[in-house]
Amino acid sequence: MRASRLGPARAGVCRAWCGLLWGLLWALWVLAAPTARAAQDLRTATAPAPATALPPGVALPVQVGLAVQILNLTELHEVAGTLRLQLETRQRWRDPRLAFDPLREGRHRLDRQDEAAQRYLAGIWTPGLVLENQLEPPTSRTVAVSTHADGVVELVERYESRLRVTLDLAAFPFDRQALALDFALPRHARQAVVLVSTGLDRRASGVAPRLSLAQWRPTGLRFAHGQASGWNAAPHARLTATLALERDAASYLLRVFVPLVAVLSVSVFVLWVPGLAPKDEGSLIFSSLLALTALGFTFESSFPGAVSQDTPVAQILSLGYAYLVAVLLARTVLGRLMPPGPRAALARAWLDELRWLLPLLMALVGTGAVLRTLPLG
Repeated sequence: MRASRLGPARAGVCRAWCGLLWGLLWALWVLAAPTARAAQDLRTATAPAPATALPPGVALPVQVGLAVQILNLTELHEVAGTLRLQLETRQRWRDPRLAFDPLREGRHRLDRQDEAAQRYLAGIWTPGLVLENQLEPPTSRTVAVSTHADGVVELVERYESRLRVTLDLAAFPFDRQALALDFALPRHARQAVVLVSTGLDRRASGVAPRLSLAQWRPTGLRFAHGQASGWNAAPHARLTATLALERDAASYLLRVFVPLVAVLSVSVFVLWVPGLAPKDEGSLIFSSLLALTALGFTFESSFPGAVSQDTPVAQILSLGYAYLVAVLLARTVLGRLMPPGPRAALARAWLDELRWLLPLLMALVGTGAVLRTLPLG
């Protein structure tokens, strides 16, 4: 009887102890969770930054110096606005994680090229420089990287690229062009990384004195800082290298202006040679008009944009049509159709004046169209 009364009591005590033990375990878990999270946060905060993260210990924004060398120009499509060139870029920045002991290494600079340079760059932070107006991936690319003992990294890339450029042909063939190369860092906001062009970078920049495009002469390379909006509307740094070119106008004089003058000079023969039959005068003028048309097609084929754009050549061609028609009308109306009488004498007097006035006006207007486009400096 007594044992039967103690059984339920003992079971109740066991349940009470189990509940108390479970409550203690739950309380320990609740108290330990924040401590574990704090320890994890501490380990994360004190862990070293990945090698591909922004350089630590460097004041923001990280400055990336850029030098540009234009090695050659191989193609320039003036109407399409495309340029193919060979260039070399040199980026320079400082990453304290890459500093080393020159005494232990036995040198102050570690150089790597081609595949070794690619493997090294894959494990370190790089600015991610891009050429924004590039139309296709670069070709013939070679890479070299140098790491100095103080952590300064110099990345040199040489490649051939095809770019979209803007040209103004209004002054052809006396035009000067400014072709922009837009370098940017789209991976980083401007507050984090910025492109700079120091005196050292500018001295290392330049243009080769002789280019494959013989009709163009390089006159300089200048830099301008700017910014562009990224995908998240955050501005990133941009550095525009502008290549200044000047066309060799002397090489176009014989090929463009001499044929124009030769065709238009037929009008002087028609105006001043006496005794020409009306049929001969008409044949000469119409032959000159056809020759002007042929010259227009030839110029546009040989020098794209010379006629389709508003150039001095196009203006002289257009004025030439009107001038030849004016000569034909003057000879026909004033010299042939006037009936005998006082009006005929007045018409002959007018024709005598127009013989020198029409060629003079054409020469002045054509010369003005050329002089208007000549560079001032």
